Amino acid sequence: MKKLSSVASVLALAMGIAIAPAAAAYAATNRSGAERLNIPNSSACKAGRTVMQGMVAGPGGQLYIIFTKAAGAEPVLSRWLRDGSTWDGTSWVCAGAPTSIPTLGHGNDLAYNSNYLGQGPALIATQGSQSAFLSDKVTIVRLNADGSVGTTGEVRLPIGNISGLCYSATAAGGAGKYAARRLGSLWTHPGAGALTSGWTLVKSNLTSHDNRSDQGIDCSENYIWNTRSINTSTPTTGWNWVYQYNWSGGDVESDIGIPGNNLTDEIEDVTHVGSEFFVGVNRNDGLADSVKVLTE
Repeated sequence: MKKLSSVASVLALAMGIAIAPAAAAYAATNRSGAERLNIPNSSACKAGRTVMQGMVAGPGGQLYIIFTKAAGAEPVLSRWLRDGSTWDGTSWVCAGAPTSIPTLGHGNDLAYNSNYLGQGPALIATQGSQSAFLSDKVTIVRLNADGSVGTTGEVRLPIGNISGLCYSATAAGGAGKYAARRLGSLWTHPGAGALTSGWTLVKSNLTSHDNRSDQGIDCSENYIWNTRSINTSTPTTGWNWVYQYNWSGGDVESDIGIPGNNLTDEIEDVTHVGSEFFVGVNRNDGLADSVKVLTE
């Protein structure tokens, strides 16, 4: 990610403008780009659910999104296939009716591991969120060879309630690594081990702006992205936020903004396919949910 705030600071200093460090951390840079997927409430991939939850890119660039009814009720896991075209509004095509998986719970976040415990590809979904639906369990969704949904199971995490979870196969020198967010804390876990032990608390005071709801996270070889959404205390002119950290929890960029659009557009998750980053936006008032590019 380009450090736009740093560039702005250098230019300001060159012009003799005084800069207040605290203000810079709160100055949003609009990073909401082109729409890649538009999902109206009538979509077959929603099965009557109207709330977008966790999202992750899986094998072959397939996209997996959890949808629920209000308060995380009756969750379903939808699958979207890449059609091989350029990255445009029709890049993903609904793979048919979604799969009902009650143990997904609130389904706040999804992680993808191409070889979970050495037994093939799986999605790992957090069952809770830190705002209201607490859970220390995650749901393991095994994937078949074509990426379709297979068997499911549950794992209880020893670190307690989490709402954000990601996995990077390229982190830790290619050994793979998980990151989990619990309130303002960052935990990590070796990629090859069972999730029931082996977690390390890396940082307990991650950068944040306010008390908005923590949503999904994403991670790559060197970085972790944490999303925080609008809520009822957000000004109507306010923003959703994405914070970029390193694996030690150090702040890399904190001014990544996604407009809240009068409290209508609520960021839910972030994921990437190669070098392309995307944000999932749950749109209120009956409007179509959206997957948009997160621009550099």
